[in-house]
Amino acid sequence: MGWGNIYKRRVKVFAVAVIIYFDYKALQKREKLLNNSQKASLWEKAHERNARRVLNLIVELEGLWVKLGQYLSTRADVLPEAYTFLLKQLQDSLPPRSLKEVCQTIEKELGKTMDDLFLDFDKVPLATASIAQVHRATLSDGQEVVVKVQHDGIKAVILEDLKNAKSIVDWIAWAEPQYNFHPMIDEWCKEAPKELDFNHEAENTRKVSKNLHCNKRCDDNKPANHVDVLIPEVIQSTEKVLILEYMDGVRLNDTESLQALGVDKQKLVEEITRAYAHQIYVDGFFNGDPHPGNFLVSKEPPHRPILLDFGLTKLLSSDLKQALAKMFLAAAEACHQGPAG
Repeated sequence: MGWGNIYKRRVKVFAVAVIIYFDYKALQKREKLLNNSQKASLWEKAHERNARRVLNLIVELEGLWVKLGQYLSTRADVLPEAYTFLLKQLQDSLPPRSLKEVCQTIEKELGKTMDDLFLDFDKVPLATASIAQVHRATLSDGQEVVVKVQHDGIKAVILEDLKNAKSIVDWIAWAEPQYNFHPMIDEWCKEAPKELDFNHEAENTRKVSKNLHCNKRCDDNKPANHVDVLIPEVIQSTEKVLILEYMDGVRLNDTESLQALGVDKQKLVEEITRAYAHQIYVDGFFNGDPHPGNFLVSKEPPHRPILLDFGLTKLLSSDLKQALAKMFLAAAEACHQGPAG
């Protein structure tokens, strides 16, 4: 990515940030003259207006901003509803890169031609995300797989986006000291670059699959407390290409398809919850990017959850696991007992 493009991205990001900031500052002055009903209406419209600005910027720039938008779309505890509602659109597929670019990356990474590698390779991707896109294919030995291919030049884009995001957080902390987003952006700066190496994701996938006993195909060999989820087997990986076992499924938020399949949604939620509880409280190693786009539901009965994308994982110490467990139990007991007094 040339310096011209880097500069343009930086200018666009900061321009939108400044517009949104002064929009809210102007509203803070106006609301002093209004009643509560008028205030609520103005704030709602401001949130909708600025959420649209954020979404449009993310769609235009892609890169890290898409991942950040996906993350924020799940944070109803932090953001107004207007933001989470609009940013949920980022959980769907993005515009794909060209097939020529995809094939060039695969051949360069794997050292073979497409004809030598695959009997069949779907030209249209199953999904396109911020860092890569996924194609269904058939290997030369007949095995059906999915091939995750990193976008060309995305590493430079992601690293630059991290710098820009850090600068915005620094600026917010200076302008509005009561808002401190440094812990969040520091974590992103630490973890996001790891997603650019698919060997790292492959190892994470194998580790979580082993921890959850997903690699044991025979139900008789699974422990009594096993979690009933599926994770695709890793076939091959390089820094920019990841080949996984193909699993046929529907999106977790595709309610019509789930209903048509007769999926027990309560059991589905329970198994996903158990899978994450096992990862966090038992293994201390969990997928840190659990937005709806990273789940499928198998089409074949008993319609198990399929866990995807382990590029971003976290390792917890024993002390932290214990602290989280105590916090969860305390919250559960408080809910069960009801409010005091």
